[in-house]
Amino acid sequence: MPAYEYRCRVCDASFEVRRGINSDTTAAAPCPAGHLETSRVFSAVAVSRGASAPAMAAAPAVGGGGGACCGGGCCG
Repeated sequence: MPAYEYRCRVCDASFEVRRGINSDTTAAAPCPAGHLETSRVFSAVAVSRGASAPAMAAAPAVGGGGGACCGGGCCG
């Protein structure tokens, strides 16, 4: 079940609400203090390979050597 992040316009509290995929995600969700003046916040998910790895770095060889396509395990 996805979690949606909301922020209260009255008390500025941030909170999450779990709703089913088929439920109305634009419907009001009361904050923990009971205020109905809330808005859904966009939350981006960041995926990183780490600071030291370039975006197109080759995978390290597995098994001690061999082809670059699969780490030497099946390419010979």
